[in-house]
Amino acid sequence: MSRGLVRPALPRVALAIPAFEPTLMLPELLGRVVEADKDALIAHILVIDDGSGPQFERLFARASEIERVHVIRHATNLGKGAALKSAFNHALIAWPDCLGVVTADADGQHAPADIVQVARALVDEPNHLVLGARRFGRAVPLRSRFGNLVTRHVFRVIAGYSLSDTLTGLRGLPAEFCAPALRIPLNGYGFELEMLMAPDTIRSRGIGIREVPIETIYVDGNPSSHFRPLRDSLRVYSVFLRFCSSSAATAFVDFLVFIAAMNQTQNLAASQACSRSVAVLVSLFLARNLVFRHRAGLMKSFARFAALVAVMALVSYAMIDLLHENFRVDVVGAKLFAEAVLFLGNFSIQRSFIFVGRGDD
Repeated sequence: MSRGLVRPALPRVALAIPAFEPTLMLPELLGRVVEADKDALIAHILVIDDGSGPQFERLFARASEIERVHVIRHATNLGKGAALKSAFNHALIAWPDCLGVVTADADGQHAPADIVQVARALVDEPNHLVLGARRFGRAVPLRSRFGNLVTRHVFRVIAGYSLSDTLTGLRGLPAEFCAPALRIPLNGYGFELEMLMAPDTIRSRGIGIREVPIETIYVDGNPSSHFRPLRDSLRVYSVFLRFCSSSAATAFVDFLVFIAAMNQTQNLAASQACSRSVAVLVSLFLARNLVFRHRAGLMKSFARFAALVAVMALVSYAMIDLLHENFRVDVVGAKLFAEAVLFLGNFSIQRSFIFVGRGDD
């Protein structure tokens, strides 16, 4: 073949598979992925032993003998999020030319053909986050159907956009997405959901999202999964649940001060200003220390937060005045309605623009 007819090498990606106490199907899965990847789109396969213990050393040794496979080990179980971050970090340093990282589960839930399909989609659109979207019919275990249904609706409210499968473990992540994802403080299952919502990873970088239909596989009801529906779902929603608790406490203080001021002054504007002045201090303290656990400069956070409170106070006042004067709604009822409407907007603005780059979680 002449020099001019040589096909250029296709750009390639890495595959990351976190594994905690895996079954014997892991080496089989790895071999089938290599076999299915006819164009060698997956240049490297990272298997992360997340503290499985000495009894699993032989299994991981078998895995490391397979073509393209590299094993990373954690001394103790750190969680799926920590395992994925170890893989991202290793791939970014060891193979800087890779377009990105495909993630898949070790329990056989992802067909090798689908893993390769997601890798190909990432190669075709390296500026997109590719999600393998499962179909949740009656054959899917109830806990998985319920978990996906609830999370999908909560996600749409919090993130502001819809996905058909928010909990999928089969994803194609562009390289420019992986680096900021390392800063996400969650180390458990919540990491996968958080990386879909964190402003630093998607919205501020102009990364698109593409969903690719994949086969839905549950091996014997999926007994090898380490996902605990109630406990891990609460972790997934932890930030939003803390925000709800914080908002309830702030609203209680705001409402008490508003009623007391209204009884004394009979002036809507003065009462609203008084209640918001007290509530802003309570709300800032709770949002910064309880909800988002933010470590950035206090004055910067306070300036942004005060601006948000001022805008929300004006909007709330306008809504209360409109309902009271034009629709004859009682002031107390109008106040409750206005605050309820503004509740979710407050959460979205705080997490996206005020408490960005937070510390602990």
